[in-house]
Amino acid sequence: MARERKPGDPSLDQVEVHFEETGFQGRIGREFDGPQLREFLRRGSRLFSYPGIELIAKGRNRVGILTISCPNGQPEKLVIKEFRVVGLDRLKTFRRASKAYKAWQGALELLTHQVLTPQPVAFLEKRQNGFVKEAIFITRMIPEASEIRGLLRTRRGEDLRSLLRDLAEFLRQLHQRCLLHRDLSDGNIMVEERGQQRKFYLLDTNRLKKKKRLSSWSAIKSLIRIGVPPAEQKFFLRSYLGLAHLPFSAWAWYKINKECFNFYLKFKKF
Repeated sequence: MARERKPGDPSLDQVEVHFEETGFQGRIGREFDGPQLREFLRRGSRLFSYPGIELIAKGRNRVGILTISCPNGQPEKLVIKEFRVVGLDRLKTFRRASKAYKAWQGALELLTHQVLTPQPVAFLEKRQNGFVKEAIFITRMIPEASEIRGLLRTRRGEDLRSLLRDLAEFLRQLHQRCLLHRDLSDGNIMVEERGQQRKFYLLDTNRLKKKKRLSSWSAIKSLIRIGVPPAEQKFFLRSYLGLAHLPFSAWAWYKINKECFNFYLKFKKF
């Protein structure tokens, strides 16, 4: 049945679904709720064998792309992400929200605050004895956008600084809304460029948090996973803070946390 609208609730215009044959349940955005999508979702964990799906990642989490026909008759490309829940991760899910549900809520929270993210289409989860067994999150695809990772590596000079300036402004506005993306990496920021205009989109919204108050220290620390070239890190942080001169304390905090994170990545690889 349709979910009742509540004041201040970002989770609007959605329909609850429950597929008894596979044990999956979740929600669908009303504008996408049509026969083809329901047939797709009814497959549950077997949806990655659906005809026409293109598998683009098959590591810890599987990701695929599928084109469906919406209720209005228009074709729509969707991105499907399956969260693998194994080992200790499964034990942490006892009577707690799945990553798919958190991603759904995080995306709606961003959209409520006018921050761009691929439009959520649906999420599904399957539980066994109170533990999450499988979880799936589906969004609309943005074909014109690309990961910022590649642009940060290939841009030079004023082209790079222009990109960093716009990115800094986008992230400053995100943090002014007290929204903290706790996995703000290159792969989770998409850029759509049309001439001199840029739009930024945030992915992997399952770790998003709406804070009552977001300190500048926490905000700056959240920037360290972005692969800004070392020579431009001061410029990026100065642009983010909106200051002509970068305070030593802010620069030291950023660098200390970034070096610790880099050491962690090296240790993890080792």
